Amino acid sequence: MQLRKRDILLPVEIAGVRFRNPFYVASGPTTMTVEQLMRIEETGWGGASLKLTIDPKPYINRHPRYAYYDRDGILSFTTERRLTFEEGLRLMEAGRRSTREIVLFSNITYAGSEGVEGWVKMARKFEAAGAHVNELNMCCPNMSYNVELSEGTTAGPRTGASLGQELELVREIVQAVKAATSIPLFVKLTPEGGGIARVAQACYEAGADAVGTTANRLAIHHVNLDDPSRSPVMLQEEVSMHCMSSTWVRPLALRDVYEIRRLNGPSVKITGTGGIRDWKSAAEMFLCGANLIGICAETLISGFGFLPGLVRDFKIWFEKQSYGSLEAMTSVVPSRITAAPDVTLYAGHARLKDANLVAPCVYACPASVPAQGYISKIASGEFRKAYELLTAGNPLMSICAYICNHPCEEACVRGQKDEALRIRDLKRFLVEKAVKRGWKPRTRIAKCNGDSVAVVGTGPSGLTAAWLLLQAGYRVTAYESEQEAGGMLRFAVPAFRLPEQVLDHEIENLRAAGIEFAFGTTLGEDMSLEKLRGSQAAILTDYRG
Repeated sequence: MQLRKRDILLPVEIAGVRFRNPFYVASGPTTMTVEQLMRIEETGWGGASLKLTIDPKPYINRHPRYAYYDRDGILSFTTERRLTFEEGLRLMEAGRRSTREIVLFSNITYAGSEGVEGWVKMARKFEAAGAHVNELNMCCPNMSYNVELSEGTTAGPRTGASLGQELELVREIVQAVKAATSIPLFVKLTPEGGGIARVAQACYEAGADAVGTTANRLAIHHVNLDDPSRSPVMLQEEVSMHCMSSTWVRPLALRDVYEIRRLNGPSVKITGTGGIRDWKSAAEMFLCGANLIGICAETLISGFGFLPGLVRDFKIWFEKQSYGSLEAMTSVVPSRITAAPDVTLYAGHARLKDANLVAPCVYACPASVPAQGYISKIASGEFRKAYELLTAGNPLMSICAYICNHPCEEACVRGQKDEALRIRDLKRFLVEKAVKRGWKPRTRIAKCNGDSVAVVGTGPSGLTAAWLLLQAGYRVTAYESEQEAGGMLRFAVPAFRLPEQVLDHEIENLRAAGIEFAFGTTLGEDMSLEKLRGSQAAILTDYRG
């Protein structure tokens, strides 16, 4: 039966790239030759993600073994062949010469000693080879147990699922690749570890144009009860875990996509994969949040030719609905799912005893800095998130990290067991890392209300007041009789306790946020209260003269 073009047309656009329909063959054994890519185009697909390209080439001393359990809906394999860097580049070049109507993704992972720069090099070369999209592979579960790298004294960078759980490293790689290339950047993450939505958020913040998941799970399929020490897989001697996909995994895949959509909102782009076999399962994936759908396992089971029928039947169903667009479908389920915390308590069954209940360390802090929150983020390696928590509610956190008398440590409940956490030292660790990484406080400033406020004095209270007023939407000018801001912080605290560069850095952050400073101006000498009243809506002073 000849393919009718209208049957497969369901156009979508992601990051400026137009797909003739939202279905692509996800990276796998069916996207590793130019003949496969040509067949993918002939059968109407919207795109193809090339077989995983890894650099340097890993040493894998096992033959690939595949098994399909139709009754359970499981396609499983142990190891499989990947493309070398050169093979991947040549395949991309040949694919671009041989196809015209499908979008071609690279699918890359770097496992060498160059770290982030290795990822950048691969992405640049695939762009030069003609890739429409670069896809970073931080997902494959079977990669985590045979390719891993330790660099220096830290474990990482890693590959596959082990890498995809390292939020800060993922953020750094995505940011660097995005800055170094001009084509759209997709990231494929692992669901292992349970934090996929937060890692996806870091990817979007770093510039990723779309983020998605692999539905594959590394698991034990079954045990040979007659001889548990013998593999249940034919032609394989040793017992091993399997990379498992196809129909059984679809409920988990739907959850992964839902979680990314729920946390990151309606505007982000998501690629969804896992257990898609027909138009109904595709519709479920769209409704849970996906913009594009990748299909791999079914192409191994059924070939490529089922796609036109899937698109045709989906369009028949879609035209009977009232969604209006595929985009509108992506928020339907995420906006309606009731999460477990929402069903735990019911009105009338519980009441809040203390509206101000917080951790003892937070309660003891005069500034209510969320010590428990940012220390938890430090413990999980989410240093950027920890810094954002630390600086969200108060300015001058770098100064506190040096000279605060840390009442939080006296209240720390850990001290009841052995020794209180060294909270101030952890704070200092964070702010010093922020300076090295160039991080800035995430300041949420309200829309300017048109009113101006003069703050007289730039000591700790003056600087804090100026910052809070700026956040509330006021135009703020801070007046200081000296030639530098800081007040007692600068002129009374010795430099061995509070280095001047730390204070200067904090003041520069306030200036960059929008606070104006007027130095060499003394109230009562260089300016009068009446003059200030004439130009400002309000005046706040920590003046002691």
